[in-house]
Amino acid sequence: MTKRSLIASTMLFAAISKGAFAEVSLSGILTDVEDGNRFFTRLGGEAQENLTLTGLIEGVDYVLTTALIDAVSEKEVDSAETTFTAESTEMDLSVNLLVPRNEGDLNIDYITRNTLRTVDVKAALIDVKGEAADPARGIQVHSIQRMNVISVADASDGNDRLHSDGGKVEVTVGYENMVEGYNYTIWGQMLTPSGQSRGIFASIAKFVPTTKAGELSLVFDIPLGLDGTSVTPSVGIYHQNRIEIREDGNLIWLLDAPKPVMIASDTDLDDRALMIEIGVPFGEHDYAADN
Repeated sequence: MTKRSLIASTMLFAAISKGAFAEVSLSGILTDVEDGNRFFTRLGGEAQENLTLTGLIEGVDYVLTTALIDAVSEKEVDSAETTFTAESTEMDLSVNLLVPRNEGDLNIDYITRNTLRTVDVKAALIDVKGEAADPARGIQVHSIQRMNVISVADASDGNDRLHSDGGKVEVTVGYENMVEGYNYTIWGQMLTPSGQSRGIFASIAKFVPTTKAGELSLVFDIPLGLDGTSVTPSVGIYHQNRIEIREDGNLIWLLDAPKPVMIASDTDLDDRALMIEIGVPFGEHDYAADN
């Protein structure tokens, strides 16, 4: 046995004799490596747990085992083992874990279980499991999230025609499987029946749902000068911290933002019920003229 090992073993024996290990504690935060939040797209990715261990014995060799587990079934999906020598009574460690894809219809919560022991002793000094309800200790992987355009109407009278001078068009959008409390951006644009952008945009820069499913409204300002045409909306939902809304209302993706940027969208160029006629009597407009 080396002199260092002998000293460490002596300190370890003394600590056990005094019950010092009862004071060892662990705290930390579990997030997505890509952008530092606790929510993952359905594609999964890589999680990082930044941990602080206190109550260590300087010079003692430890083994930390970190397992990523399903918060409901407690099934282990990945694990990592970290061996280290305590340089002081408090140490910071980072552990990376692979987060699997979500192929189901419901969001999945994951937590970690951390077990700490010394290299020479199998018994755990601490065995700590996170809680899904704790924003710092649980992550959530989205299921397939959906949104759909439910209706499009003149905001003033609810019909499908707009005056030739322009006006406001209200678009009602439904969403499913959103994460309560997460920051999204809703953005849409008006298109011709052939899919060309009219340069007319509307957005909700910060949308924080309180339920997984629901409805919201976007209001588009239609300008003068589109008499004799028709428009239909294309609407998407985005990670708020991965995009930016420009002054003209258009949306740009941040160059250093992780992908994907858009979570879900709905564009239906064939549904005539989702089109607004501008300045012409219903039934007299030739849609082919817009193509």
